[in-house]
Amino acid sequence: TRHLFLINMDLKRNKACEGKMGMNYCAIIGDIVKSRQINNRYEVQKKFIYVIEDLVNSKYSGYIASKFTVTLGDEFQGLLYEEYSYLSYEIIEFISQNMDPVKLVYGIGIGSMDIEPNPDIAIRSDGPAYHNARKMVMRAKEKKPSVCYCTGSIEDELINSLIYLMEVSTNKMTAKQRQIIKLYNELKSQRSVADKLKVTQGTVSRILKNACYYQIKYAKQNIIGFLKQKYGDQ
Repeated sequence: TRHLFLINMDLKRNKACEGKMGMNYCAIIGDIVKSRQINNRYEVQKKFIYVIEDLVNSKYSGYIASKFTVTLGDEFQGLLYEEYSYLSYEIIEFISQNMDPVKLVYGIGIGSMDIEPNPDIAIRSDGPAYHNARKMVMRAKEKKPSVCYCTGSIEDELINSLIYLMEVSTNKMTAKQRQIIKLYNELKSQRSVADKLKVTQGTVSRILKNACYYQIKYAKQNIIGFLKQKYGDQ
């Protein structure tokens, strides 16, 4: 299929990540998709600054090496300590959920920094971590997938391919499936979701199954688990 062809092509592309030396970090760069075409652009930018500089920095303060900062009206960057790289995907999901329906693309890069990071603001510092993240943002803009990792590891393309397949499944979800999944993630119980929506538990179970909810959840857990095992503080 076309999806498998794209994955096979992507598996040959991971030769651009810069090598690591010295202390390493996990850089995250995000960019709002087609920001100039957004009608209420000013309001979106205000919300963007609030989500990035207030919500993210507050929620993940203990893991951040350089505070997440809106560098342009439609772009942000931030730096995690390498051992907390496994939180990168969770942070991206947190941002996406809070910015919905506005879409973003993300690049994640792991590597060293040539200029020591400023803990208070994620600008005026540079190095391979940011270079790798920037390359992945450019790649993510090609929509293959909207979240791309560049760690210098041979597993990078496996991660990116897995994310791509997850996105293909997610993009096929109906509004009803998304509603059920959102409630299930909040309530943690099929019975509670069924009671709230006044449907049977069997209906909730069927909708979750048809949406590939458990397969997507398992894939996310594997990505996070891999990053934690490889880069986590042992």
